[in-house]
Amino acid sequence: MAKRTLSSPIFLPLLLWLGIGLLGTAPVVAQAQQTAVSEQDEPNAFGQEPLTLTEEVLRDVLQPLQRGIEEHNLTQVLGVFDPQETPDYASLRDQLRAFFTQYDPVRFRYKLLQVTSEKDHAIAIAEIDMTPTPLDQTQLPVQRTTQMRFQMKLGTKGWKLVAFKPSDFFAQ
Repeated sequence: MAKRTLSSPIFLPLLLWLGIGLLGTAPVVAQAQQTAVSEQDEPNAFGQEPLTLTEEVLRDVLQPLQRGIEEHNLTQVLGVFDPQETPDYASLRDQLRAFFTQYDPVRFRYKLLQVTSEKDHAIAIAEIDMTPTPLDQTQLPVQRTTQMRFQMKLGTKGWKLVAFKPSDFFAQ
């Protein structure tokens, strides 16, 4: 078995992360506050590649939307929307509130088909499959499937929805 020293490649990242230099125990001064934010195409400090546009859209919009709908969390669902940029935001809020009072549980699945962007705007096309179960037990679950077009805007906290089509998907 090979002997591992503090200078072997496996310990080097750990030592640097802990701020310990190789020649002594004096901490290495981190200059993170003095450096500019890394470019989109450069790896981050841990050697990971930055997220792609598709990964950002999944993280910022589709995953929270899915969780919020399935958990009946109106605040989380509305959190993926930009209230200032979304036309009829109050109507959307009311539509979702009515939807949640009519159905429980809701199964919501998506398959992202395409994402395109230009500067701080993006369009995502996803196939949406939703099966809401009515609270009224005399009604049968209704399966809704559609190809949805999401319009998004990049803000300080990531991508936010500003519109989606068909806009009456939750009112059907």
